[in-house]
Amino acid sequence: MNYIYEQITKKDGITLRGVVNTPDNFDALKKYPTVIMYHGFGGDRNGSTWMRSQNARYLTDRGYVVVRFDFSGTNESDGDFYDMTVSREVEEAVMIYDFTRLREYVDRNRIYLVGHSLGGVISTLIADKVKPKAMVLLAPASDMNNLDYIKVAATSYFDNSQTSEDTDLLTVIKKVHEMDDVDIGGAKLSKNFLIDFIKKDIYGQASKYQGNVLIIRGTDDELVFNDANVKLNESYPHSIYEQIEGADHSFKNYDHRIIMFDKMYKFLEEN
Repeated sequence: MNYIYEQITKKDGITLRGVVNTPDNFDALKKYPTVIMYHGFGGDRNGSTWMRSQNARYLTDRGYVVVRFDFSGTNESDGDFYDMTVSREVEEAVMIYDFTRLREYVDRNRIYLVGHSLGGVISTLIADKVKPKAMVLLAPASDMNNLDYIKVAATSYFDNSQTSEDTDLLTVIKKVHEMDDVDIGGAKLSKNFLIDFIKKDIYGQASKYQGNVLIIRGTDDELVFNDANVKLNESYPHSIYEQIEGADHSFKNYDHRIIMFDKMYKFLEEN
């Protein structure tokens, strides 16, 4: 697998840094099916225990080009994680797609999105606009902005706040606006992340995309629940939902990863 390091500079001067992986026998005069990988919340282009690096190698060994960038505020890209919002990542994801589409060696008729966790949400939100050939969503975090999740988040960050099943959305949104900034594993995140996320109609956007979708989730995923992925699967007009027995959110088991990589590859080949 070859590494071509690339940069994309935004209008605000922030530079996104990433890598294009190509097959060992890469010929720049040929056209290749291409996968763009979008990482999840607090992640990076390499993935937990290098999942995306391994995935890229698996695909390049089979003739694909793989594009992996860090969203701003993460890993090697410029910017501050504090300012991260879904809207910002949607904007950057479109830029990464446009960057990829303009590479001479990319087959524009076979550009695929692979999004993990929040990256699966980002893929969903841009799909109708950029119209990839097909998408693979790995444990897409489609429940992160529903009312129940927001209630938990609001309660978690208020010593004196109480929510219940009867708490209405406006009350919860008000609590979110009153939140302090949140410490996420040593990195500060603005409450604007959640305020912005509340406004996204994930399932509505899914219903607009006419391409084929494969959703893969591990049965032992404790971060993204089965019901949310079932609902997302039902929202897409053309979607398949598969679970891998015993796999966790980041597929941190070698056998589970190989199963996931294989399911992904077969789906891409069929689409």
